[in-house]
Amino acid sequence: MYSLKKRITRNLIINMVLVMSGLSVIIYFGMQQILQDYVLTRLQDDSESLISAVSQDSNLDWNVNPSQMSKFYNRVKSGHYYHLAVDSQTISSRSLFDVTMPEPVGNLSNPGYYLADGPGQEIWLIWYQQVSKNNQLISIRVAEDITPLRRQLLQYTIYVVILMAITTTMLIYLQRRTLQHSFAVFEMLRQNITSIRHKETEKIGISLPGEVIPLVNEIEILVDQLRNRISRNRHAIGNLAHELKRPLQLLSLQLENDGDGEPSRPLQDIRAIIERELRRAKISGSQNAGGKFDVNEELPFLIEVLSNIYPLVKINFENPGSISSLDLDRDDMLELIGNLLDNGCKYASQTVDLQISCSTNRVKIIVDDDGKGIKESEMAEIKLRGVRLDESKQGHGLGLDICWDIVNSYHGSLSFSASPKGGLRVVIELPLNT
Repeated sequence: MYSLKKRITRNLIINMVLVMSGLSVIIYFGMQQILQDYVLTRLQDDSESLISAVSQDSNLDWNVNPSQMSKFYNRVKSGHYYHLAVDSQTISSRSLFDVTMPEPVGNLSNPGYYLADGPGQEIWLIWYQQVSKNNQLISIRVAEDITPLRRQLLQYTIYVVILMAITTTMLIYLQRRTLQHSFAVFEMLRQNITSIRHKETEKIGISLPGEVIPLVNEIEILVDQLRNRISRNRHAIGNLAHELKRPLQLLSLQLENDGDGEPSRPLQDIRAIIERELRRAKISGSQNAGGKFDVNEELPFLIEVLSNIYPLVKINFENPGSISSLDLDRDDMLELIGNLLDNGCKYASQTVDLQISCSTNRVKIIVDDDGKGIKESEMAEIKLRGVRLDESKQGHGLGLDICWDIVNSYHGSLSFSASPKGGLRVVIELPLNT
């Protein structure tokens, strides 16, 4: 079983990290391109200024007028450099000092630019251009050290990444709160469905998002259908038992008058089945299915019904922890305890003891009778198979198959042993909040 909230949160974190990482990369390279374009624009302007500043003197030597160029080119290692080549003559800025301008690798278009390593850790962006002046071809290279700008760009990128990380964390936190608020509706829905199951309410009765309402409507329809179906089945079984009881009595009297006065064994079995179903109908009480099991309200009624059926047997109930109610289905518990007490009363001599105790997450039910008990082989058969021994022989086991079904539905345990009172002890343990 996986958590939908955790899955959404995990996918959100992954998506946010991927998006922010991609955005950081785009910002970094985008800003680097913008920075490079800005520097190239400045180099192109300096190149145009250099073309205007270069001229020939009376000796036909080429010179650059320093006053027409930026003062950065006159300061040694200023980070701004130029180099001109005209035939065999070269002119370099004072800023180059003893450094040679890096040559381009391969053929460049005219004009063009390239990156080269400068002295130390410098990285130069070099603008390359060839022009014709006084019928002479002049090669011009203007360079700028972009290392400080790149360092500033890296610092700016780090700040942006930190800001994005803080923003991402805040967005994830806000999204988690939104998810918790949204999923709180499902917890409210679960509690209301539990209330419906325990018959504390009839409808959900809370404000729900439009996406959940169709699901809630289907759940309510299903609950109503199951409740009505169970009620109809129990009512039909009770009615059937009542309707069959009178014809069966007439048939039994007729057979006794026509025969030797002893009803046949199959007829006795049919009568026992009908009597059992009638007792189950009495034990269940209300025909409405569901509801939380209230120990103080339901058990006195159940004990009273069984005391009327078995007036010679006394039922003792012990509740050590003063348990008031259990988070278990009312009808399941009435049928389970009712079958156990009915079985104990049928084969008890005088008394049947019922004890219910509750721990942190389990409830324990013990039923003892003072009857003759059962044989060890029969007890082993019940433990291994959970069969109804009364189908084949007289003795304990009436309704035990139903008890096994109820216990298994709750993933509980049912065990049998010899009772200290001399009869049979049945111990049932059921987990709570199932």
